[in-house]
Parts: sequence; structure tokens; C-alpha cells
Amino acid sequence: MGHLKGNNMKPIFTFLFVLLLVCPGFAEDKQPNVVLIFADDMGYGDVTCYDAESKIHTPNLDRLAKGGMRFTDAHSASAVCTPSRYALLTGRYAWRTGLKSGVLGGFSQPLIKEGRMTMADLFQRKGYRTACIGKWHLGMDWAGGMRGEKGYNMRNNSEGIDFTKPIQNTAIVNGFNEYFGIAASLDMPPYVFIRNDRVAEQPTSSLKEEDKGGRSGPAVPGWRHKHVMPTSTDEVISFIQRNKQSPFFVYMPLNAPHTPHAPSDAFVGKSKLDIYGDFMVEVDHQVGRVMDELDRLKLSDNTLVIVTSDNGPETNMFPRRSKFGHDSSSHFLGAKRDNWEGGHRVPFIARWPGVIAPGSKCDTPFCLVDMMATFAEMMSVELPEDQGVDSVSILPLMQGKNDDYRRDHAIIHHSSTGRFAIRRGDWKLLLHSGSGGNGYGAGKRSTRYNGTIEQTSFDTANRQLYNMRTDPDETTNLFEKRPEVVSELTTLAGEYVRQGRSTPGPRQKTDLQNWPQLDWLPPHPAPTASGKASDKN
Repeated sequence: MGHLKGNNMKPIFTFLFVLLLVCPGFAEDKQPNVVLIFADDMGYGDVTCYDAESKIHTPNLDRLAKGGMRFTDAHSASAVCTPSRYALLTGRYAWRTGLKSGVLGGFSQPLIKEGRMTMADLFQRKGYRTACIGKWHLGMDWAGGMRGEKGYNMRNNSEGIDFTKPIQNTAIVNGFNEYFGIAASLDMPPYVFIRNDRVAEQPTSSLKEEDKGGRSGPAVPGWRHKHVMPTSTDEVISFIQRNKQSPFFVYMPLNAPHTPHAPSDAFVGKSKLDIYGDFMVEVDHQVGRVMDELDRLKLSDNTLVIVTSDNGPETNMFPRRSKFGHDSSSHFLGAKRDNWEGGHRVPFIARWPGVIAPGSKCDTPFCLVDMMATFAEMMSVELPEDQGVDSVSILPLMQGKNDDYRRDHAIIHHSSTGRFAIRRGDWKLLLHSGSGGNGYGAGKRSTRYNGTIEQTSFDTANRQLYNMRTDPDETTNLFEKRPEVVSELTTLAGEYVRQGRSTPGPRQKTDLQNWPQLDWLPPHPAPTASGKASDKN
């Protein structure tokens, strides 16, 4: 039953003792396969079915949307990579862990701690074969690596690491039967593939910054960034072929279109845009390869396929917008790292024949942290009270039963610098000035006018309030005009922080010490609640 954590059996979760009821329509012999494709820095405006003005042709993503549902108000849990991935897999915001801002690196300590349930655990315990294939970026324990109180920030230091020994706490101890991929982003060492708990080849060479490959560090001889994505897709297809007779869950976190932009040779020049556009064309192609294999094996009718992104596009979109008229953030303000919409509003396409109506659209806002509860409901599993504490199921939205969705739940946005914003319904409150992430110069914000960059002064108030229904471009700050909304949302965000959860249940532990980004937190005592607090990351 369980899986290994280092050399110890991971504690048996309380949910193993919960009665698992089978919902009508989800009989055991009809358990759907699930393929979750998680692009890296793919913007809302990079996908044709989301932005008709996109200069990048994405026929396979458009085909997926035609057969399923396109969510127009989906949000990553963070505006950067690592915390977004943590929230997706655990149903818990990453700022509840020791990582209050920024991201991990290839040699960072594991962010998911022993006892923390992942969505892969859910699938595994329902008899699924599970695999993570692609970019992990959640830390792991390298043999001989440096350790310390600030281990999360030891991002790219390979000092003392013995690459010949097994790696502890990779994806295979977090609910995945198989793991193949890279430790972190494409521009972070080590430049080596990892299979389960060992490097696939010894990194006896090195990659220098001047090689246009990213940060300096250990690499396997002949390493080429352009081989990572097609190799990962090959592995996904192999996993599907080997497990076609049993239900499977594939988490496929792509390395693209994150920098360095490294399309395979066959895709260079295909976008008629630039190398970023070429990389996006290949992203679409690799998604199509997976869809085609599902079709070939006659698995598509019983497979839920989801494609989304970990955050908004990189800031190198701005010169591209000016030169080519292509806007990776679409009409939204900001980019990766920001709490403005461009930082976290992402494409989210889901196809599930017989459950999701083809060619449908959902405009209800939700967050990717909600996928944990969604899969739990899909499999009729009741989550333990200390797991998935920020996750609300969107299964009713997928089924077109919008009235059954819990609309009172708010979304927390979290920027690269650790700044907070909160969204509930039409209202979005940024608990800071500016974007919360990228600087954009002192007292300036980046806006779109006819495909060019112009700079205009933004309101220097320490908070910003926008009505996202009437003003999705965040142009008019209503902070001073709607103080009652500001007060309500600030109080709610404070409750979410102090309670250690944003869903009903006993209070969980959240460390409030040495957290300067909480300068907005109302000075109320922490509410009392019954139940044992948990400090598991």
C-alpha cells in the first residue's frame, strides 16, 4: 500500500480508513484515465482558442478545446513555478510552508514533507498506475548535498553531491510509481535526466552560462536542452502503452516554453514569430502526440485530459509584443511573477467524453489548487481533515452543474516576492501597491496599446481593488470607493492565513513569524479551533 520516504515507510494516511463510496456514473470498471499536462510559462494569449489575435497556431490545443471545456477564468496558485506545483499536487498553498517567496533550484531540499498527501497518492490508492514525467522542481535530497536551515535557497550548489548514489525523496515517494525527468527548470543544473531515484547518466561534464544554456553546473556529456521535451513525451507514450489495460494517472510537467527557448530542429522557424513562438508550436505538437496515442489505443473515450500552465508568461513577452504584435498575456496586465492577471490567469482545457460537454466554456473563477479536491470527488474519496486544506472541487463545473459549485470560496494569488492578493466573485483585492512581482520601474505599470508598450503611472495606494467582471484589465482602482469590500476581503484573507486553511475544518498550523509580506494582516488574535494543528509541509 504506501510508498517509501527515504528508507522509511510513509505514514498510513487517515483516509485509508475512510469508507470509499462509489458514485453513480463512476463505477470501478469505468475509472477514467487521467493525463494532466502542465506547461511551463505558457501564457493565456499563446493559445489560439483563447486569443484570436495570437500569432502562434495551436491546432492540437484547439482540438482539445473543441472536444471539451475551455475555462476562461482559471488561475495558477502562484505567479512562479515551485509554489504553483506544490499547490497543484497537494491542494495546499505553498506559502504555508517554509517557502514564503521565490522558487527552488535543482539542488534544493524537498518542499513536500513526509505525511503530506498528493493527488498521486489518491490515484495510487484507487488502483491507478501513476507517473510523473517531466520537470519536478519541488526539491529532492541528493546524496552528500549541503543541508541547513536555509536549504530551500541552496538552489544551484552541487558541492559535495555524489551522483553515483540514489536520490532520496524524488517524485516516487510522493505517490508516483514512476518518475522520469529533470530536477528543476531547463536553465537550472544539474543538466541530467533522472529515472526514479537515480540519474540516468553521470554528469561528468559541465554547462557554462556562456553556452546559452542557463546557469552553470554539472551536465551529462553532449546535453542538449532541445532533447528534453520530445524525450519526455516519448516516456509518457511508453507509460501509456505499458498501462493501457489498467487505469493510469500521468502528470506531465513540461519544461516549455520556459527559458531557454530550445525547440527541436524540426520546429525552428515554424511559428513565423521567433524562437519562443517555435517553442510554443512544439508544445502544441507534443500535446498532439499524446492525444494521438490515446486515440490509437482507443483510450480517449475513457480519459480525462487536462492542459494548463504553472503561471503566466515570462517578461520577455514585452519586446515580442512590440515587435510582432503577439501578446502572451492577451489583454491582461502584467506577466510571470505578478499578482496582476497576466501573472496567474492561465489556459485550462479539459476533455472528458461523456462527462464534459464538447465545445463548452466555463467563466467561473477557480484556482489550480482545487484539482486535489476535484480528483478526490471524482474517485469518491473523502480527504482527511488535514489534507487538501485549500482545495474545492470543480467537478460540478466540469459536469456543467454550476449551481452545485461552492462560489463563496475565495482564491489567494501569491507573487514571486511573496505578496498577497485575494479574489472572490467579481472582486479582486491586491494587498500591496504595483504588481507585487516585477518592478517595471519605479511608479510605473506596463499596459497594452495597439500592441506596443507604454508606461503610465499607477495608483500608489498600498492596496488595489478591481471589479473583474467590468474591469478585467485592472485599469480602475476602486480601493477608496469601496472600503466595505476592502475590509471584507482583507479580513477573509487574514482568516485564511491564520486558520491554516481556506476550507471548513480544524485549524492547521501556519508560521506567522518573520513574515514581512504580512504587513497587511489585520491585528486580530488567532482564532481558536478544535483539532490538532499540523506543521507538515
